[in-house]
This record gives sequence, structure tokens and C-alpha cells, in this order.
Amino acid sequence: MNGLEERFRRARRRGCSLFIPYITGGYPDMKSCRRIIEAMIQAGAEVIELGIPFSDPIADGVTIQESTFRALQAGATPKGVLELAGEISASHDISIAILTYLNPVYRMGLRRFMEEASRRGVDGIIIPDLPLEEAGPVKRIAMEYGVSLILLAAPTTSDERLARILDETMGFAYLVSLTGTTGERDALPPTAIQLLQRSKRLNPVKPVAVGFGVSRPSQAVELARLGADGVIAGSRIISEIRRSMENPEKAVGRLVREFVKALSSPGQ
Repeated sequence: MNGLEERFRRARRRGCSLFIPYITGGYPDMKSCRRIIEAMIQAGAEVIELGIPFSDPIADGVTIQESTFRALQAGATPKGVLELAGEISASHDISIAILTYLNPVYRMGLRRFMEEASRRGVDGIIIPDLPLEEAGPVKRIAMEYGVSLILLAAPTTSDERLARILDETMGFAYLVSLTGTTGERDALPPTAIQLLQRSKRLNPVKPVAVGFGVSRPSQAVELARLGADGVIAGSRIISEIRRSMENPEKAVGRLVREFVKALSSPGQ
């Protein structure tokens, strides 16, 4: 069993769901990013989704696109983000899942990328533009280095395909709550609930985390009560950083603590 899956299993035994905050690596700059991640960990986050900035982030909405642009302007690189992951994993009991696109992976070289990720203590890799049909070779090399390839499923995914994704994914399955890009939403879309229910019916054992559009602890609790093992929030985190540039780590730490506390006993 890999480290990510074990974290979900421990959380399940505690009767809680995991909150997974996302941050763009190197945003607003590398030093500030590290302080913000450490504040997330101190606030109770056990899994961090750390993005590698890319010039064409097709799955991301305006908020995360802007953070990506700022991080690239500040000099963030794939190597630098992986080094940051290594510094964090060496200092804290934390699981880091890297979000990247295929282009940066292949530019570095698939094997070299996975080797570097493993050496830096990365537990999982999320690649939104990697289709299921092409995931096999990537998964095999990731497994050689003990890195989990985390697959995504969308509301439009058929039951047959969803079952395959749940079977093939490592660590957890990333359930995309709606068709479209990331961004804050006032309410959970019905598609998020439907996809979660379908996933649990097809494979009740595999951990699943729901992302895209989660903005409030109350939304996270609703998903947890419906069976989500984890809840991912990215745009909400980036917005909090942008609103609190004088002391972003304090603001983000407070927000993460609210989500973690809400998910610590979502059934109550």
C-alpha cells in the first residue's frame, strides 16, 4: 500500500475526510510559497497538492492561471518546485502530490522526472492532460520509483471508463466536480454529487477526493457526508493569498484550519 492510500485509510478509521489544499509552486514567490505550505501543515493539512507552473494550464480557471503567470514571472521552474517539495517533505510528515501537465514532464524526460520526484519525497503525480489510454507507460515508470499516478474522472465519464479509472489510479482518484475549469463556486454542482455517488457505487474501497469549485467548509462537509474521502480546494486558497499579501501564511493557515476542523467529524 502506498503512503497516500494509507493516509486516507487512517482518516477513514478516524471517521474524517482529508482536506487537500492546492498551491501553485513558487506563488507568490518561492520563499513565500514555502511559508504558506508550512502554515497549511501547521493548520492540520496532511496532503498538499503542489502545482508546477505551466504556460498553458488548460484545466485551470482565471484565479489559478494568474498565480501560474506570477510564479513563472518570479522564476519558478519544474526543478525548483520539486526542490521545494523535497525541502518540505524532509522537514514534515506530509504527503505531497505534484500537479503538472505532460509538457513539463516530457521536457525533463519521463524517467528523470519520476526519479527526481521520488528523490524529493513526492508521493503522487496528477497530470490532467494524460488520457487513460496513454497512462500505462507513465504508471509503470512511476511505480518503479514508488510514486503514485493519480488519475482524474469527470462528470461526463461513463460508468465503464470510471470503473477502469478507479481500478487503475494509485493513492486516490481525483473526481472533477464539473465540466470546465477550476474556480470558486457558490454551490456544489449536481454533477459533483452524482459523480461521487457513482464512484462509491462502482468501487467503495478506492479513496476518492473531489476538486474544482469547492470554496467553503460547508461544501466540503456536504461532500464528506456523501462519502468523499478527501476534498480539494485550490482557487479559494489562491484567492486568500491574493487578498492577504501582507501576511498570506496567516490567512491561509486560518482558512485551512477551518476546512480541517469541519472535516474532522463531518457526520455530526
